[in-house]
Parts: sequence; structure tokens; C-alpha cells
Amino acid sequence: MAPAKFQKIGIVIKHRIEEANNLAQELAAYFQEKKLKVYFASEAKDVCTLAMGVECATKEDLIKNCDLLVVLGGDGTFISAARRMVERSIPILGINMGTLGFLTEVRKTEAKKILDEVLAGKYKVSERIMLESTLIRSGKEISNVVVVNDAVVHKAAIARIIELEISINGSVLTKMRGDGLIISTPSGSTAYSLAAGGPAIEPTVPALVISPICPHALSLRPLVIDDSSEIALTLKNGTETILTWDGQTSVQLQEGDVIRIRKYGKHVLSVIQPKTSNYFDILREKLKYGVRE
Repeated sequence: MAPAKFQKIGIVIKHRIEEANNLAQELAAYFQEKKLKVYFASEAKDVCTLAMGVECATKEDLIKNCDLLVVLGGDGTFISAARRMVERSIPILGINMGTLGFLTEVRKTEAKKILDEVLAGKYKVSERIMLESTLIRSGKEISNVVVVNDAVVHKAAIARIIELEISINGSVLTKMRGDGLIISTPSGSTAYSLAAGGPAIEPTVPALVISPICPHALSLRPLVIDDSSEIALTLKNGTETILTWDGQTSVQLQEGDVIRIRKYGKHVLSVIQPKTSNYFDILREKLKYGVRE
């Protein structure tokens, strides 16, 4: 497939970070020199007024109207934009203005060099699955959320144990007692799931990861399943229990609630990477995988 030609560029900026604001203005001028239309996410209205010829729009409108989304921030900023790709998915490029930057892998010092290559069609696209998380209460759908990294059921109170029934494709896998449970995509496998003892999964592997949080059974270990599977979690016991999506939004659960999680079916997340990008280099550099201190 031939590389896409980009005409309208949306820029999402990590809020109130001066370095990101300055780079956004530089990139706006850079794109305009190439006769491209530039939009900033509406959270950066104050920066938008400083950049000549730049329009402001919501993240949803950027995704609706632009050809390419450039994120200046850390992984949280990247996820905040990516999880809005519900009705439409456009290529997204992350430029790291934070610390770890596993999803925002392009260094800020090489931003223009990489963008030169992207605009010239010298890039690759990593297609990542997203999740659809549906909360059902008393037989009625309460919420339906698209997830980039993970959906997490966890306790809100100290020293409280959650009891969950876990089913896969309609068959009961087990009942677990513990602090909670993480369902993650391969992209999210290097986030909370990894900290809970789950495996790192290459982003393009068609898999989902189920990672218990401090389970009260030595035999309950992280499980990798096919991404065509549907997972159902039923809260059997657990006061003050929370369901959190991508670490950014959450809802209070009630006993008897059912959370259904499956691969989002409308489209994938298209992450733009430099031609030279290598997942295992990133794993070693960012997470120090196998590196001796």
C-alpha cells in the first residue's frame, strides 16, 4: 500500500508544558511552509493565538477532519488522543516530551527530521488493536468505552478483597479473589500489566493479556489469549470497586455488574513509526529489558 499524502495536520499538545508549546509553534510554521493546513487541539487555545494561521478544534474534530495527528507529550497525552478514535482512525505520530515515552517514541530533538521522512512517505505503520469495554448493570448497558491500553478492575478501599468471576467466550475460567484484574492490549502489555507481572507482548501480536493484581491464589498467573476472544468479568463481591479505562477515566462498580471486553471491531489504531524503528530496541532502551545495571 502506497504511503498516505497528508494535507491537514492536527497537533495535540501536552497541557501547559512550555517546551511542548514552543515545539508546537515551530512545527506549525514548518507545516505551513510546506503548504499544509494546521490545527491545534482546543486545550491549547493560548498557544493557538500565538501561531499564525492555525485553527483550534476539539480532539474529536481533529480526528474527524485531519489526515495525520501529531502528539507532543508523553504516553498519557498520546492515549488521551488515540482513545477518541471511535468513529474514525487516522495515523498518529508521537513525539516524546515526557519521560518514558514508550508510545511517543520520537525524540523531540529529531522531530523535524522524522517529519521530513514521514511527509516524503518514508515511514511504516504499526497497526494496534483497541478494546471495547461494555459495562452492564441489571441487564442494561451503562457505558461503552474504547480502550487503547487496558481496562482495570481494582479496589478503592485499603485491605478490601475483590471477588471476580472470569469467563472467556461464555465459559467460566475461574473465580479470583485479590486486589483486581487487568485486561490489556499488546500495546498496554508494557504498562500496568507488566508491573503486575504480565508479559511484554509485541504490539502486532493478535493477543489479549489477563493479569491478576495480587491474587490470593499462587496458581493464578497472567494469561495470554487470542484477541478474537470475548472476556466477561462479573463482580461477585467487592465494595468500593472501580473500573478504570487507560488510567484516565473510571466508574464505580456495584456487585453483580458485568464487564464485557473484546477487540474493537470498527478499525485499528495506526501508529506511524520511523522506518528504522525496532520494537526490541525500544524495549531495551525504554524498559532496560535484559540490561545489566
